[in-house]
Amino acid sequence: MSNLNPLQQYFRQPKIYISLPSKGLFYPPGSFQGDYNQVPIMAMTGMDEIIMKTPDALFNGESTIKVIESCCPYIKNAKNIPAIDIDSLLVSIRVATFGKILSVTKNCDHCGHENEYELDLENVVSYFSSQRFINEIRIDDNLSINIRPLTYDQTNYFSLENFKLQKTMSQTPSIENEEEKIRIVDQVFSDLSELQLTLFLASIESVKTGSQTVTDQQFILEWLKNIERDTYNIIKEKLEENKQQWNYPAQPVKCGNCGGDNKVAPVLDQTNFFG
Repeated sequence: MSNLNPLQQYFRQPKIYISLPSKGLFYPPGSFQGDYNQVPIMAMTGMDEIIMKTPDALFNGESTIKVIESCCPYIKNAKNIPAIDIDSLLVSIRVATFGKILSVTKNCDHCGHENEYELDLENVVSYFSSQRFINEIRIDDNLSINIRPLTYDQTNYFSLENFKLQKTMSQTPSIENEEEKIRIVDQVFSDLSELQLTLFLASIESVKTGSQTVTDQQFILEWLKNIERDTYNIIKEKLEENKQQWNYPAQPVKCGNCGGDNKVAPVLDQTNFFG
């Protein structure tokens, strides 16, 4: 008896192929296998769709990991995906599953009229594919930093930790004891500062000074703790610039009621993007 499933011919097939923004770089060995210029994307299964609507799995990122691995056979460990590939993959999965048109509603900035616009998500995928990650931060003629994008796992961790700290901060007005309130606020600011330092360290692959390249994380951490404010701000600004580059720009549209100029962009939030 043959072990070949007679229903195999009806299994889902790739709907679209994309080029990864990362160009296949920054993946640990074994996390990605295939041609980064021709990455097959399949539609979600019914189980994938259920996972994408499970609140706990969405919150901790597990749903995104499972669905990407399900719909992109080249990706073997989605936790290690460079963050710059995430939106491109998620948009592509949505295109493969629901089609390329996304309806977006927006109230006019001028008259308040609610408009509905149709965005072509293939343009979003093309935009991400055309971007290039800038992996060098030059401090001066003798000092430069080689950076890498965070992985999805790291991005999710930092987002969750920041969310927890912001939630703690938002609850402080209800604390009646002034000394306790001050203590908690001070602790939150201290934790936020430490979190940012950890993010910097995770983003830095090496620091080059003259002919010497430093890769030891302990040395780099010690350096980060002892650099001048101006150097710290240069790193912060460059990392933020890189982050903003990977936000799809809002597109110009006209209000159907008053003709006023507006801008809209897809909200790439898994909680409603796959609804």
